[in-house]
Amino acid sequence: MNNDDSHRKVNSIISLVVFFIAVLSVTGCSLLQQSAAALRSTEHFIPNAKDNRVMFEPGAEVYAEKVASFLSSAIDQVEKQQYRHFVAPVHVYVCESRESFKKYYGADVRAGVLTKLFLSPRIFEFGDEIARKYLTHELSHLHLQQQLGIYKTVKLPMWFKEGLATYVSNGGGAHLTSQEQAIAFIRAGKYFVPNNSDGFIFKKTPSDFGLEPHMFYRQSMMFISYLVTIDESGFRRFLLSVESGEQFSTALQATYNKKLEDLWNEFLHEIIKTG
Repeated sequence: MNNDDSHRKVNSIISLVVFFIAVLSVTGCSLLQQSAAALRSTEHFIPNAKDNRVMFEPGAEVYAEKVASFLSSAIDQVEKQQYRHFVAPVHVYVCESRESFKKYYGADVRAGVLTKLFLSPRIFEFGDEIARKYLTHELSHLHLQQQLGIYKTVKLPMWFKEGLATYVSNGGGAHLTSQEQAIAFIRAGKYFVPNNSDGFIFKKTPSDFGLEPHMFYRQSMMFISYLVTIDESGFRRFLLSVESGEQFSTALQATYNKKLEDLWNEFLHEIIKTG
């Protein structure tokens, strides 16, 4: 074995170890489930005739056609609002059933990204427009992961990743909770508290704050929207810095000249004073 082969093998092992550690941080999924899902072959997925970036299982042809019809615009939306192009080709894997999706993702949700982006037929339960928002939400996650890699992406706080994805997708992942409901929860003292980073094993999730995922996503989206509203050009600089690998808290402080806690308290004040 030559040196190049040795280096490639070592890098592959390191990447696999990092991934297995990273999947510990995925909400509601055990390491075993997530690891098994990530290692499953997708060779039987078939490329859509109109857009070969959309791969589907036999039986998911209709779903794949719909995904193909709005994939390009969803990619454009993510690249525009996250200020950079995807750094690798985008592929979307459409599963033929709820059970199949769970096998490939490791959890019974509607969509998700491990090393690949998988969609369950469940994204269409509320119509095509909601399905498009789910796709856009997951593309936001994929985009960030492509910029940073798994290691650095996992360390970003969950509220930020989900808030950004929900904001970029115009509510994708939070369609069961309105802004009015989120405001009512905040005024009642039922809200998450943002953190600057997460760990590989322990991280702040919706359940830590007594919130359902949709409520957590909506509140997180509202805070992201607030950061954009008070300084849109600043938010662009901040996000680009994060995408370049700068520490989250450092990038935030450099942009807004305030700590996360202060920005959050100002956001709460804005919500409460309008009541």
